Amino acid sequence: MAAERLFESVPSDPEPWMSSDTPAEVRQFAIESLRWQAQEIIDELLSSTDPADELAKARLRRYVAQNPGRPERALLEQLMASEDGLHL
Repeated sequence: MAAERLFESVPSDPEPWMSSDTPAEVRQFAIESLRWQAQEIIDELLSSTDPADELAKARLRRYVAQNPGRPERALLEQLMASEDGLHL
């Protein structure tokens, strides 16, 4: 899954971490930037060849499927589900 594909049709819904008076162009750039970075992290994690990572990768794939177009949400859910918040 390439990061570029994700934001072609992603609406710029208001995000809780952004002020409501943020200009639309800045809002769109911030959302796309966050989503691109999250997708890059997800792609890197899923490319792991370590057999010990298979369960975490399966969980991450499930979160990605549950959050189409919102890799930042999928990554957040993965981090929250991790026992120590670091081991993915």
